[in-house]
Amino acid sequence: MMTIKKIGIAGIGAIGKTVADALVSGIDGYKLSAISDIIPHPEYGLPQVSLEALPDHCDLVIECLPPSCVPSLAKSTLMAGKDIIIISSCALLIHSEILEWHKQSTSRIIVPSGALIGLDGVSALKEMGILNAKIVSTKHPKGFSTAPFVEKNKIDLGRISTPTCLFSGNAMEAAAGFPANVNVAATLSLAGIGPEKTQVEIWADPQTQFNSHEIVVESAFSRITAKVQNAPDPTNPKTSVLAARSIIAVLRGFTEPLAVL
Repeated sequence: MMTIKKIGIAGIGAIGKTVADALVSGIDGYKLSAISDIIPHPEYGLPQVSLEALPDHCDLVIECLPPSCVPSLAKSTLMAGKDIIIISSCALLIHSEILEWHKQSTSRIIVPSGALIGLDGVSALKEMGILNAKIVSTKHPKGFSTAPFVEKNKIDLGRISTPTCLFSGNAMEAAAGFPANVNVAATLSLAGIGPEKTQVEIWADPQTQFNSHEIVVESAFSRITAKVQNAPDPTNPKTSVLAARSIIAVLRGFTEPLAVL
């Protein structure tokens, strides 16, 4: 008989609601048991608890929060010995204490592919030795509103009329400057050669209707080039509709009798 895992979701926004609704509709092997959010969600008929208390109500925690909120959830989850799926992978670069807590725990941190593709190939290349890795991300200017880099440099997003490179640097710098936009860069860096060596370009294009990400990763024997174009989530243009589905795919992958990795 399959053991049913109790799931807790932190953050019922664009991503969290999609995952919660999928669990309510039914994913074999799982049951949504609790949620945590600043807005009441009586429609689920479940305990709604604090981030710190969420791990007490479940076997597996799913994080769907702004990066700044991730440390509180991660600490309580890791100290409780529970596994956690982290979609805001930028938080792992910005808040290094999370990985320190992880070293002291028996928990697993699972990072889904999010809005990115090609990570299976990147993992294979890592076994050979990656020489360089780069990601170019392009979104409509409104997708970068409130980004710390944009505000610090007083960039007027409304005046951008042609494709414009907003940032060029490494993944660590990109995570600090665009924490809500470049989880894809953080995830690529974690799968590959690390945030200091992973190069990032961020472009604003007022004509685009997609959030686009192109990666180029090279080893001595292979070169991976992959590009994905995702429709922005209607409720949050900073993220893509694919991100929530990547979490659902991870859950199904844990229980499917035939798993393609």
